[in-house]
Amino acid sequence: MSEQQETPQERLSLFQRAADKVSFGMGTPQNITVWIVLVVGWVLLFALDRSRSVQSGSFMPGWFTSTGFNFPLNLVTTVAELYIGFLVGASSNRSERNLENTLARIGDVEQQVLATEDALRAEVKANTDLTQAVHDLTEQVHALVAAPPGGAP
Repeated sequence: MSEQQETPQERLSLFQRAADKVSFGMGTPQNITVWIVLVVGWVLLFALDRSRSVQSGSFMPGWFTSTGFNFPLNLVTTVAELYIGFLVGASSNRSERNLENTLARIGDVEQQVLATEDALRAEVKANTDLTQAVHDLTEQVHALVAAPPGGAP
């Protein structure tokens, strides 16, 4: 049996583990469904607004719709986009690590297959040699049995 090796997941930093979990969660059907529902709700909010208070922004507080709030809002969205970039990079790194681990396992299996082939080749040769020896002995026995007693024909 092989010794237990430390898995790559155990050596990852806290950021890498968190980014892996978040990026995995971002690709789940549940997450996509939530965002589809939110987008459809947002569209319906504007489409079904008869008083046009949503489109004019009059239903929101003044500080939220003012140009002064634009800077902090843009700052938050920029930081979020930057974080998303880091998540994409972490996800890409995770895929690369998984691919490297898979290739390493394939290499190990290939080495095992080659070793098994060599062992089988040696066993087949030993079997062939043994079969030839049995054949030779059988011929000698037949020759001895066929020979008349006392050596005269």
